[in-house]
Amino acid sequence: MLHGCGGAYARGGELNARHQMWGEFLAQQGYMALMLDSFSARGIKELCTILIKNRMLKETDRVGDAYAALNYLQTRSDVRAKAVGLLGWSHGGGVILDAITRPPNGADQFKAAVAFYPGCTSRLRRANRFHPYAPLLILMGDSDDWTPVAPCKALVNSVAARYEPMQIATFPDTFHDFDNPGLRSKRVRTDVPNGVNPGAGVTVAPNPAAREAAKTQVSNFFAERLK
Repeated sequence: MLHGCGGAYARGGELNARHQMWGEFLAQQGYMALMLDSFSARGIKELCTILIKNRMLKETDRVGDAYAALNYLQTRSDVRAKAVGLLGWSHGGGVILDAITRPPNGADQFKAAVAFYPGCTSRLRRANRFHPYAPLLILMGDSDDWTPVAPCKALVNSVAARYEPMQIATFPDTFHDFDNPGLRSKRVRTDVPNGVNPGAGVTVAPNPAAREAAKTQVSNFFAERLK
């Protein structure tokens, strides 16, 4: 599991509500869920409030973290080495888009991947070079004004036209972070300088119905490809 720009942990040091919920959900499905922390060892607390061009850690920089985690999991006797998937959110979802298309030389591969509300704009510009090597599912809200859905839909259409394994599911009237059970109400984060309207903030809002639908989609997607 790959966290977003806010990191893996809540203020008290425990996993935040979203990651805790998804880890427990996956465990109930019979999976081992590993939360990969890309920030702490680098001395980073969060990236959400930093302009993308000024961030000290890019999504591409975390691809090596994902494959290091894969190598670790493959050493464990309680893990099926050829049946490891990726699940990530926002910044972590963008890491997945890079990881599933550009594995390090000689690296083993992931079996499947799910990316929640990743940023697709830059990938769409080079859609002809975007080739996922394993089944990839994107899940996001139609109303997302942090990482907009239109570029992701266009990217999926371009990739699917080549009969490559990528699909998208979207949810109406749904915003960024919709699956986070820790969110209690809709709010605008004015501290985030990125998004569809730079400087105007971005919207985060819970959607319990979309969250449950996404959990079903993730469960079915991974069951078909990892079990």
